[in-house]
Amino acid sequence: YFLALTALPEMMPVCKAVVSTNDKWAADLTNNYVTDGPFKLTQWSHNDKMVFVKNPTYWDKNTVKLTKITYLMVEDESTALSMYQSGQLDAAVSVPISELPKLVASGDAQILPELASYYYQFNVTKKPFNDVRVRKALTLAINRTAITASLTKGEQPPAMALVPYGMPDVLPGSDFRKVGGSYFKDNDIATAKALLAQAGYPNGKGFPTFTLGFITSDARRTIAEAIQQMWKKNLGIICTLKNEERGVYLNDWASINYDVMWTGNNADYMDPNTFLEVFVTGGGQNNTGWSNKSYDALIAKAKVTTDPKARMATLHAAEKIIMTDMPILPIYFYTNPVLLSKHIKNFYESPLGTIDWKNAYMG
Repeated sequence: YFLALTALPEMMPVCKAVVSTNDKWAADLTNNYVTDGPFKLTQWSHNDKMVFVKNPTYWDKNTVKLTKITYLMVEDESTALSMYQSGQLDAAVSVPISELPKLVASGDAQILPELASYYYQFNVTKKPFNDVRVRKALTLAINRTAITASLTKGEQPPAMALVPYGMPDVLPGSDFRKVGGSYFKDNDIATAKALLAQAGYPNGKGFPTFTLGFITSDARRTIAEAIQQMWKKNLGIICTLKNEERGVYLNDWASINYDVMWTGNNADYMDPNTFLEVFVTGGGQNNTGWSNKSYDALIAKAKVTTDPKARMATLHAAEKIIMTDMPILPIYFYTNPVLLSKHIKNFYESPLGTIDWKNAYMG
């Protein structure tokens, strides 16, 4: 997947003369700020706005139609929608869930593909989550179809695996998720109850109250509340919700200071490895306490396997291990709802989340 890596922002060329004289050159707009894309940054008010204009030295400048793009930093989705409806914005990268179906129907919102997974993770070093039967019971007792249909409303596919749809498999046009299929049945309450009983908690009796944490967000809270009720109704267990500001959350996440916690992962490049290598022992983002030598060996093997068919088989085998041990609880695969004026033509945002304005124009 080397060619896919070359498309990462980290691999894009920078001006050597600028970088060698100022290692903080990218932190602010100065006279030495150099870009090589179709637009160049001319104004940067931190936490307020960024202004880009057409780059007159861009190699393909004659194909660039837009002359100016202004990014406004608007944190609240409802505020952004009001600004869009009043003509102050032509596009917005987030849409209030309650308004999404209506906006899609009117053509003011589009649902774009996104390579990302929304899941919870367990602290497997802590009882009772060190018991795989408990982790599986909590995973199976969730109705993902109801969550995506009634709460998220953005055509998100329910997730019964880690790697999302849209990731290529070995054959041209094939999909890793479709080839791998689902690893468990959604809303399988009977099996969940049986597993919980086998773990020593029949009908939730004796199961300790635990905490489900997430970064402060109305959307994340709504989903957490729904799952909280599903666990109570289906398994007879109680959890409390803990919303945290980003800094506090990240500290708890990094130090494995939690019971169950929301998290997720966006693809960095177009290969299943971008999701799977996260969970190797000692991985920078594997803050679950989970470790599996067979899994580590498969990920290491995939990195040096040059035969595409054998390599994909190795990655499927690795995913099977993590979905058998279940240190994570998949909920859904993301989509990307955006507000987009009908006057904007040739807009493109990749499933990796990169917006390309080069060929866009107002019409």
